[in-house]
Amino acid sequence: MCRRNTNDVLIRSFLDHYRANLLSMPGRRVKCGSVYIKEGGRITAPGLLSDIVEPPLVLAEPFKEEDLADLSGTWSDSVSFRIGIGLLENFLTMMGAAGLVDKLRASVGETSVRNIAFRFKQISRESVLPTALGQALAGRHLVSSNPWVKDGNQYFVVAGVLRSGSITIQGRDGQDSAADVGVGVATVADVDAKVQVKRDSKSDVTYSGSDPLAIAVELYELGWDSERQAFVFHTQKGPLHILGVKEDESVDKTFAGDEENAFIEVQEVESGPAGQSAGDA
Repeated sequence: MCRRNTNDVLIRSFLDHYRANLLSMPGRRVKCGSVYIKEGGRITAPGLLSDIVEPPLVLAEPFKEEDLADLSGTWSDSVSFRIGIGLLENFLTMMGAAGLVDKLRASVGETSVRNIAFRFKQISRESVLPTALGQALAGRHLVSSNPWVKDGNQYFVVAGVLRSGSITIQGRDGQDSAADVGVGVATVADVDAKVQVKRDSKSDVTYSGSDPLAIAVELYELGWDSERQAFVFHTQKGPLHILGVKEDESVDKTFAGDEENAFIEVQEVESGPAGQSAGDA
């Protein structure tokens, strides 16, 4: 969908400033302490770390930032209308208003719009330090009876979640200039959709939902040291014992997707470690 070597200024901010994995399908339930499990080339929908670890663990309350100035309001580069409408449809589907995409598609079809750009007017973040994860996991082990716990699987624990309650699209023509998206775009969503649609200008439309959706996650990869019978963080320099992390020490965040993809492509038909479907992400 988007390579991690992209020059897109918005995507680069997610990757470089937060080392965040973008979610191809935004989610509601993912939070700090969730876990993605990678089995071969597929990634589960997120479950809770507490479902695959025992004894039960308690994670410290995340630190919350209400508005990330380096991300909020930044436009993405243009993408083709076909690709852009797919990204928008994923966002609106999780808002419960997938049908609004058809109105946009029909309206744009009669205009000069060929591309779309995106921005999120406000992005929040909740995060926990690796030291907090290490303290929560001390003295614990994987639940061997859990069907998702098996040799060869990789475990990616969520230490940060970036959310937004709205997405703005801008229509652009073949010369990448702002273009009118047409008169057919709804200005008020159906009452059952729980989405507000605001025409900011002839080219810009903002879709806002009642609850912020997770659009990116920050991950640490967990491993198990069988000799020490303890969890480790997998880093570029090798395994790091969870209780060996100093308070001010940086631990390498990781990407769960393939080597090129900036997005996590969750297997939609599979359930996660706690039986969640991908739509519950």
